[in-house]
Amino acid sequence: MGKKRSQIWGNHLSNPPDEQNVLFCAGRDVQEIPMADQILLPFDIWTNRAHCIMLHKQEIISANCLEKILTGLGKLENLVEKGNFSLDPEKEDVHINVEDFVTEDQGADAGGRMHIGRSRNDQTACDMRLYLRSSCLKLFFAVRNFASALLLQAEENAESVMPGFTHYQPAMVTSWGHWLCSYIQGLCRDLERLAFALSLVNRNPLGAAAAFGTSWPIDRAITTKLLAFEKIDLNTLDCIVSRWENEAQLAHSITLLMNHLSIVAQDLIFLSHPYVGVIQIEDNYVTGSSIMPQKKNPDFAEVIKSKASLAQGMLSGLLGIQKGAMSGYNRDTQTSKYLIMDLVRECESAPVILQGVFESLTVNHEKMKELSETDFMNATDIADHLARRLNLPFRECYHLTAKSVKRSAPELKITNAALRKTLEEIGQPAEIADDMEDLQDPLKLLQQRLHHGSPSPEQTRLQVKEFAEQLDSLSTPLENMEKNILDAQESCRNYEV
Repeated sequence: MGKKRSQIWGNHLSNPPDEQNVLFCAGRDVQEIPMADQILLPFDIWTNRAHCIMLHKQEIISANCLEKILTGLGKLENLVEKGNFSLDPEKEDVHINVEDFVTEDQGADAGGRMHIGRSRNDQTACDMRLYLRSSCLKLFFAVRNFASALLLQAEENAESVMPGFTHYQPAMVTSWGHWLCSYIQGLCRDLERLAFALSLVNRNPLGAAAAFGTSWPIDRAITTKLLAFEKIDLNTLDCIVSRWENEAQLAHSITLLMNHLSIVAQDLIFLSHPYVGVIQIEDNYVTGSSIMPQKKNPDFAEVIKSKASLAQGMLSGLLGIQKGAMSGYNRDTQTSKYLIMDLVRECESAPVILQGVFESLTVNHEKMKELSETDFMNATDIADHLARRLNLPFRECYHLTAKSVKRSAPELKITNAALRKTLEEIGQPAEIADDMEDLQDPLKLLQQRLHHGSPSPEQTRLQVKEFAEQLDSLSTPLENMEKNILDAQESCRNYEV
């Protein structure tokens, strides 16, 4: 597909389009939306296995019955993995489809006992929590990997001076490494939020039944272990009432993440613009035009910005679903499934795309340095210097510097002559203007900013070290969680009756 598309608009590109990026940008224009319950199929199979193993352990169903159920579920799982099983809409949902498959394959005496002590209410809640946990973990590690890739570049660019901006206008000198660290710090907060969302979702609702428990002697601790949940979600009514809440919690985390990625995207658009030209996006991450053969468009960045807006809308929808609902199950919450699945599908590739962009990015260090030496980027540093040397209030030195800026025109940096004349007018030592040589060197300006978190090379390297430690501390518990999940899944899959 990449080769065919490149023939249409990519003949001038040095590398073929990245396929994941093309699909990310095209979105629903070319991709089908899968049925929500089709996505839940693997999770429903796991839920059924865990529930039925528990029923056997509690001597509610026989070993022979369990063996038949597990055999049927195994056959279904193989079909699902090969893409050879589709839900029958006439059977309404994933739960009835699965039960009917086992019943038809293994007989009614086995399939008909699968639903003992359970409702579709807690079954759906459980399936959704497994899906949310899986999606959240996948997103967490994608964000972690992106942040780790940025860390490497931040360390390498601790001395790569560049202009900083406010209001899109040149402001003060900074470094590319410090700029990247600002992204990393935001991503670390995103990882904390995702980890918190995981802690809330990783609780077992199975056993709540319709919301009010069951008379069968079930053991919720067994299914908690078999499904690798951290603990039992205690109150059976709240297990069902809160069905929308976990979806909204993850959506909130994703929305803030996408807002951060939107900032990154806008920065890339601005900094890669030919009129700025301090970075260059690799050809395989740009798209072309159907009419203008020279175009290289950062479509991925624009799509990320639009999906950040989409996330905000979906979060708002999720927050509104349960408003005013009565305690107990309400069909209103069905919609939460569609919103969170759409949101995950739309956004999950964004950090992966950006990681690829940054790993292949070309940084024009000479251009960065050149821009750092113009547009009066050192004006604030000069005002600070005058305040220290003359022992005058900063505001007074601010006005002195502003006057020197005006006198330096049409030059785009404060000249020695302009500053000297300004100092002479107020009876201050004109030779202070001779300090301008050091004040014109962007790297020397950065080296003066020694406080914690500043863009000085020393402080930037300390930030890199601190963020690396933070990423490790955030990742380790979730790596353990992922391992426990895989072990529990295999344990259920290979359970011997």
